[in-house]
Amino acid sequence: MRQDILAFGTGNICKELLTRTVPMKLNPDDPATGRLFPSRCTTRELPNGDLYVEFTGTGYAWSNLTKRVGFNASAAITYELDFRLDGSTAYVYFRPATATSKAFQMLMVEQDALPSSAIAPLLPGGTPEAFVAMAGDGLLTHELGEGFTVIRESDGTATFAIGTLEPGEAPIGAYERTSGANTVYTNERVEIHQNQREYFGPITVEDDDQAILLTMLVEGAPQVDVQVYPRASVETWLAQYISQKAAPPAPAVPMLDDTIVASVDGKATRRAVRAPRGQYFVVIDHTVNAGRTAPPATPGDDRAALVLVGIEVGDAP
Repeated sequence: MRQDILAFGTGNICKELLTRTVPMKLNPDDPATGRLFPSRCTTRELPNGDLYVEFTGTGYAWSNLTKRVGFNASAAITYELDFRLDGSTAYVYFRPATATSKAFQMLMVEQDALPSSAIAPLLPGGTPEAFVAMAGDGLLTHELGEGFTVIRESDGTATFAIGTLEPGEAPIGAYERTSGANTVYTNERVEIHQNQREYFGPITVEDDDQAILLTMLVEGAPQVDVQVYPRASVETWLAQYISQKAAPPAPAVPMLDDTIVASVDGKATRRAVRAPRGQYFVVIDHTVNAGRTAPPATPGDDRAALVLVGIEVGDAP
């Protein structure tokens, strides 16, 4: 039984990494201010039973000093495997043992004033570029250091979570799942600053009679825009967002183009987007280059939007 459960977890780790994004946070309880998109993942079981995982990806992160930073990242990590049972539910743990290698390659720094800033010589690393590389490496180390938990239910369904969850616990999210039969893609808090956006995907719709179900609540800014696109429309757009300082305009007409205004009563907004079988991206936009609205253009007033967002795939209403 032990070998079967651990084999299940081992077989799912790369699948989950490649079909989900990793939110980038400075602290575990903070909202995400960036995202890592894994693009390649391989695993190998070591003689002592540990699991060697190697992956590469690309992404973006935000800080008030640098604004948006685009990067490539790679890492090779050895995980110790363990599991616990909660009735018929298995919790499979991937606890980081050693990071044999990791690399953070800066592609773009949005803040034009950073290279000539008077404080640049005082930054850790001595130069703006070295500071960004050190900060990015530290952020990557923090996210990788949390490990993973795969929760396997008795019906064979699995939930993937960053960090360690004790038996009986569920991933902490912004919302309760709308239906136990739905597949949860993400359930989190994100902080989106002025002229920035968040990309969630690829989100897989398995059947033609399903829908992408959105639950959102906005605070801190008057509104944000939410859009849904087929994956093929977004991949080049996302690469441009990671590599270019100015947020690029929308690449196509979205399947959903809506505005979510700030909540005044604490109630969330829900949307259902019926989609044929395929893969999709949900984009939350807080820029002037996409969507129906634009953030307030007040000098020195960032007006970051704190967005509680849940994305599920389930039966179309």
